[in-house]
Amino acid sequence: MDLGFLRPLYESDAPVASVLLDTSRATIDADKKIELSWRHLREDLAATGADEADLKVLGEAVREGTSRAFGEHGHALYASEGRLLGVYTLSEPPSRDRALWSPVADTLPVVVDRGRHLPYALVALDRVNAKVYAYAGEPDPKPVTEKSFTGADLHNIPTMGRGGPGNLGGYGGDFVRKQYPLETWRENTARLAELVREAVAEVDARIILVGGDDEAIAYLRENMHERKLSIPIQVVPGGRGGPDAEERLHQAAAEALRAFVVDSHDEALDEFERKLAHDQAVRGTESTLPMLSEARVRTLLLGAERDGEPDLWGSPTEPILVAAKPTQLDDPDRAFKAPASALMLRSAAMSDAGFMEVLQHGETAADGGAILRFPK
Repeated sequence: MDLGFLRPLYESDAPVASVLLDTSRATIDADKKIELSWRHLREDLAATGADEADLKVLGEAVREGTSRAFGEHGHALYASEGRLLGVYTLSEPPSRDRALWSPVADTLPVVVDRGRHLPYALVALDRVNAKVYAYAGEPDPKPVTEKSFTGADLHNIPTMGRGGPGNLGGYGGDFVRKQYPLETWRENTARLAELVREAVAEVDARIILVGGDDEAIAYLRENMHERKLSIPIQVVPGGRGGPDAEERLHQAAAEALRAFVVDSHDEALDEFERKLAHDQAVRGTESTLPMLSEARVRTLLLGAERDGEPDLWGSPTEPILVAAKPTQLDDPDRAFKAPASALMLRSAAMSDAGFMEVLQHGETAADGGAILRFPK
């Protein structure tokens, strides 16, 4: 995952108020519950020194800026110097509400949540019509774009047929019955492929999920492969044919995407283990910190578990520096403590490193690690 979206959270040199809040709206009294939860977090922030200006702007964002969509979800909000730095929707409510007043933003819940969502294109098609959806890699149930496609069929083609002027039957009267439908379907999917390519490019999709008529899907595959599109195309149940078919398509797409995300994480972990054997990766926090401080990390690997997370030391002037002791930094007298994941993610984001959550349990999940840009 590209961590560039976190950079606005590190623009302020002042302390940052970080809020993780369950903003689910599954009941009629949801607004009251959210307000009560925010009130408790506000008291916690105020008790630890948060500025009144930051508390005010966060309160406004909680009341007005969070999603009012029905269902279960959460939000991560950040403010500093009386300015809202960012508001991020979380696809699932946090296990507990949390607030932190710290020299650096607490971002692990955001990157973990976003890493579980990949941009993708979804196609529902038959031999004439199709819908193409483009979804960004964010926990937003709405597509970035939704386009409908209507191709040619034997009812809307011109009178001038392929068999000659005024003769749709063509050679021996078999052209319409045998050849023209096949050619029409192929032409439809060739045109549809361009819409799919546009959807893929718009969100930088990692996978294309498609459901509908089997033969039309086969033609679409041919057209996509002819254009050397390297991302996978996966068939899922459902498609066109009414609300039920489209609902099955979206449900199947969600399940397929979850499986694809898990597979992607497993592939990254396999790469990590391979590179570890060739000194192109490091395991554990102690080995990762100097690599981060030297901007040698290509991908930072961390687990989502927060229990027992230690504090590390960071620099107010050099955001990529992070260490276990203040004496290891450029200015020990000005060094500050913050949660380990917050400082490591700041360093990774400011040195253009990526991030991958470690999903499975074990040594890597517990201690994390890093894939390096070049060998040690």
